[in-house]
Amino acid sequence: MRRRPVFRYDRPRFSIQDLQALAEIPALALMALALPERRWRDACRWIESVKSRGTWAEPRRVAATAAGALGLAAPAFDAGRFAVVYAANRIEQFTPGLRDVLPGGWRATIVLDGERRLADARAGGRGAIVWVAPFAFASLAAKRAIAQAGHPISHVSRPGHGYSTSRFGVAVLNPLRVAAENRWLAERLVIPEGHAGNIMMRAQRALRENRVVSITAGGWEGQRIATVRLFGQPMDIAVGAPGLARLAGAPLLPVFAVRDESGDTIRVVVDEPIPVAADGDRDIALEAAAQAYASRVEPWIRRHPDQWREWNSLGRSGPEATTAT
Repeated sequence: MRRRPVFRYDRPRFSIQDLQALAEIPALALMALALPERRWRDACRWIESVKSRGTWAEPRRVAATAAGALGLAAPAFDAGRFAVVYAANRIEQFTPGLRDVLPGGWRATIVLDGERRLADARAGGRGAIVWVAPFAFASLAAKRAIAQAGHPISHVSRPGHGYSTSRFGVAVLNPLRVAAENRWLAERLVIPEGHAGNIMMRAQRALRENRVVSITAGGWEGQRIATVRLFGQPMDIAVGAPGLARLAGAPLLPVFAVRDESGDTIRVVVDEPIPVAADGDRDIALEAAAQAYASRVEPWIRRHPDQWREWNSLGRSGPEATTAT
């Protein structure tokens, strides 16, 4: 366990991400309006197959990382196809949010499995924390499924959630991403630059009001970082979620949201609670909870490797890794 120093992001006014988003957002919005949802997947794969003919380093690098982690090689593993599908999912993930705020809304079929676990957790009166695995279509689908089942959500977020981390992106572009998500939230708790304390106090209040607090699992934010083993390799993960569970006495439930092979249904699964020791050494308790999450998510990644967004974090740990991520 280590502690990341408190720091303020030195956000550029504008970035290459912004140029990319300014090109992609109108195209994806037009696609969302013009095509039925079952065609979005094919359209995004066609776009990425065209892009793959040029400089396209990251998807190829991700494909190599995934092949090594999964223990696959050609011909069982088609690295080229994997790279195209992974990259297509990465851009398609923005389309549901754009469609949801356009006339007619997003009409996807979303199935919530394990809602009973969430209801049982809240029956204790201390709320529940859902630790959402970063799969491509989880951001909006998990919030919508849980909210439609009648569970009010307080979501812990960050200014850079969306299309860009620049000042322009945070002010202009990212609100387009979060607008659809906010429809399904009781509140969005945005962590100010480098200071999570007040937000976590508000999250504790939400738990006392027996709400659901939603936190995305990952190592890109948070001050307390654990290194877990995933596919036998190190990876960093912030332990704010299990830390909050220990402090508030609330159940911690991992959530996995993946699209099925047909492309027609997104399945949101609330898994069994992860135990978080209420006493004893805090660091040991939080590291154990983080490793339990890693063990739970690994089978889901094996089944849906092209939908997992964190391949670039696998095999990297330490201050340089989390800062870069």
